Amino acid sequence: MNIRLHADKLAYFFIAFAIYLLIRAFATALMIPLVNVLLYVSIATSLLASNVPRVIDIPLHYAYPIRCVEFFTFGIAIVCFIVLCLKHIWI
Repeated sequence: MNIRLHADKLAYFFIAFAIYLLIRAFATALMIPLVNVLLYVSIATSLLASNVPRVIDIPLHYAYPIRCVEFFTFGIAIVCFIVLCLKHIWI
C-alpha cells in the first residue's frame, strides 16, 4: 500500500510538470524557436498520456489510443531533441 501511495504522488508530480511545460511552451511561443515549443508540447503530452491513466480510471477501450499517443509524442520529442543538439553543434 505504501508503494502505491508513492507511485500516485510521483504520477501527480509528472502531471504538474507537464502542465508547467505546456504553460511555458504557449507563453513563450513567439519568443523561442518552434522546435523548442514542439519539444515542450510533445514532452508534456507524453507525460500526460502516461501518467493520467495511472491516477484516473479510464475505460479499457481508451487504453490503446492513449498508449499510441504517448509513444508518438515521445518519438516527436526525441526527434526535436536531436534537431536541437545538431543545431547547437553546427552553430
